[in-house]
Amino acid sequence: MIEKLIVDFFTSIEKDESITSRNGKAVFFVEELLERRNEIFDHVSVQKISRLHKRYVEKEKDIPVSAPDLFIKDVMAEYLGFEDYEDFKLKNSNLIKDNTIENISNKETSINITKPTTSTPTNSIKQKVIITISITLLSVSSFIFFKRDYFFNTGNCIVWNQDHYERITCTTEGAISDTLYHIDIARFKKVVLTKNMEFFTEGVPNYWYGSNNQGKREFFTARGIHPETKRELDEITEYILVQEGLINY
Repeated sequence: MIEKLIVDFFTSIEKDESITSRNGKAVFFVEELLERRNEIFDHVSVQKISRLHKRYVEKEKDIPVSAPDLFIKDVMAEYLGFEDYEDFKLKNSNLIKDNTIENISNKETSINITKPTTSTPTNSIKQKVIITISITLLSVSSFIFFKRDYFFNTGNCIVWNQDHYERITCTTEGAISDTLYHIDIARFKKVVLTKNMEFFTEGVPNYWYGSNNQGKREFFTARGIHPETKRELDEITEYILVQEGLINY
């Protein structure tokens, strides 16, 4: 579904904005959609968005680029006319289900023409009604599941407290909306790295880093934003750990 989102997004930019170049589309995403419309700065580079275009639109499989985070996927989905990425997934999943059921129905009709069955028109109508009701119930259930926060929460805000984020009402001073960032506050902690820590698990980084307002590098246990600068954290690398004196080449 991520590939469909990215391809649909860049295709829509080319159609609606008359921007045909890869770099032009990437610049439009960063400068127009993030910075001008959402006032989000330094969240992602033009180069990374350009690499997403290479990987998913131009099908260059050897391009080294990680999947976009949830905030970027939300912005892409909103540009396409959806509420967010979950809404995009839900509605496209339902469309796939409808097309699948229609194809199955067409195949069954074709089979019935060449090989009559004993089912009566009444039974056929009942089966269609049952299928329709089942699909409707599934769609409603999925919608309620994905949108439960909208119906039952008055806000989705967090505030920084020494070394971690806490859930708080949006009217509290210093609170920020987590709707944009989707931080797992149960895992997100600021930590001091030491040499005896396990920095990677099977090559996957276990920590993230970012600089505070004084330019000092700080480390955290999960993806998110720096509590002072509000900039997205980066995954640790061996180069960073060498600079910090935590490992030796």
